Amino acid sequence: MGAAVDHVIPIGMSRGSVEGNDKSQGQRFSSKSKLTALVVDNGGVCCAIQTALLRSYGVGTEAVETGGAAVELISSGATFSLIIIEMLLPFMNGPETAKQIRAIGAQSKVLGITAFFDERDQQEFLAARADDFIEKPLSLEIVIPIIRELNN
Repeated sequence: MGAAVDHVIPIGMSRGSVEGNDKSQGQRFSSKSKLTALVVDNGGVCCAIQTALLRSYGVGTEAVETGGAAVELISSGATFSLIIIEMLLPFMNGPETAKQIRAIGAQSKVLGITAFFDERDQQEFLAARADDFIEKPLSLEIVIPIIRELNN
């Protein structure tokens, strides 16, 4: 167990915004344990935003650009509390990446993510044993409940 990290969720923030961290206007949020995340996304800016958002809430975050790199990392013994996988990846798509990660035995929470939500993509991710599937951008409304769930 790591040290507790206090964060404030600003009230009235727009979706995906990380501005306005005025502690007097926000709700307290505390992370009890050291959470880690792997972001699998070759989208440059999107990957940077996801990584920064997770890190801003005390989640130790690593990023890779391909499903193959994610599978290799997890095969080497790396473990993560959360794995976020983009639908459209080079060489191996998101659902195939999730399927291979689960086949290795990863017990992480797996979140499929895409810029364009499609029900078939959702079904493909869920069939690959992802825990959930969302449309980008990753936002506070999504991240905070996941961090709370992983802390319990």
